[in-house]
Amino acid sequence: MAINLGQAFKDLGHSVTLWSPTPVPTSVRSWNRYSYMQKSFRTYLETQSGFDVIDCPPFLITNSIKSRALIVCRDVQPDLLYLLSSLSIDIEQGWRNVLRFPLHCINTGLHTIDVIRGWSGADQIYCLGTHELKWMEKYFPFWKKKLAVYYNAISASDQEKLEHIRTKRLQPEAKPIKFLWIGRWVHHKGTTELSHFIRNWLVMNPQDSFTIAGCGDCRFSKSLSKLSQNCHVNIIPKFSRAELFGLLANHHVGLFSSRVEGWGLCLNEMLESGMPVFATTAGGVEDLRPLLGSQLKPFPPTLETLANISDLAPWPTDYYQHFSWESIAERYLRELVT
Repeated sequence: MAINLGQAFKDLGHSVTLWSPTPVPTSVRSWNRYSYMQKSFRTYLETQSGFDVIDCPPFLITNSIKSRALIVCRDVQPDLLYLLSSLSIDIEQGWRNVLRFPLHCINTGLHTIDVIRGWSGADQIYCLGTHELKWMEKYFPFWKKKLAVYYNAISASDQEKLEHIRTKRLQPEAKPIKFLWIGRWVHHKGTTELSHFIRNWLVMNPQDSFTIAGCGDCRFSKSLSKLSQNCHVNIIPKFSRAELFGLLANHHVGLFSSRVEGWGLCLNEMLESGMPVFATTAGGVEDLRPLLGSQLKPFPPTLETLANISDLAPWPTDYYQHFSWESIAERYLRELVT
């Protein structure tokens, strides 16, 4: 995301420097990770002549950098919601995870303080999507004047490839239907709801199939291992960027089940490939739905909602005026000036 946005700023004539505190050395303990990155950031800034704008995550914003430039906190995920969603004991990961839970709670509390302190110190907060903006306005109304929204998008080259898939796509006139879900197999992605839906659906529609891609090794999750035993469920632990386009072209219906999500770039990828997508209301759904309402439907699918998946509206001509990196960069700069 930072690379695409930085390149868009360069194309508009601005000077951009990209820097990251990662990778963090393996010797740094998990509870000291934020402190290490904050120190690395301060050290880096001390070697630079200066910037007009510093755009960084909230946990990197400390008192020592606030006087150096206009500070923009650009969220790439709903930090507090991710932290809160992680406060659950995952028995699948073994009893060691249960014993570590109190320490995890303390760690989460400290990280939450870092995030809120960073928001407080920022001159402007860019929320990723309207969904997060509304959440911030509700729970932090005293920062409303410095809140703004920006969108996410795919690179221009990938958008060209997806447009080609979209124009060639043929929706099935009849079954079987091939479903596609893309993402890490973690709790906040709605994996419990997804597993329940898949099991129930295949009981009534055994001719259909599901692909779960990018989920990681199923040996580390009991629920994923159970799904992998079904011959109608294809598990792809990881895939390359080049392989993504084949996955999109060879499936009929996309699924998006997240409870909490930053944006969910797989939404853009599936939609731009011409797929109807059945999605929860998390991430970028609220911003994509006004343009792609006939293509973006509520999760989970039903026989009724699947009956008209071939009846999609023409691709909106103004889509790229909202979801391209050029338009995102221009909007960012307009918000920054105001």
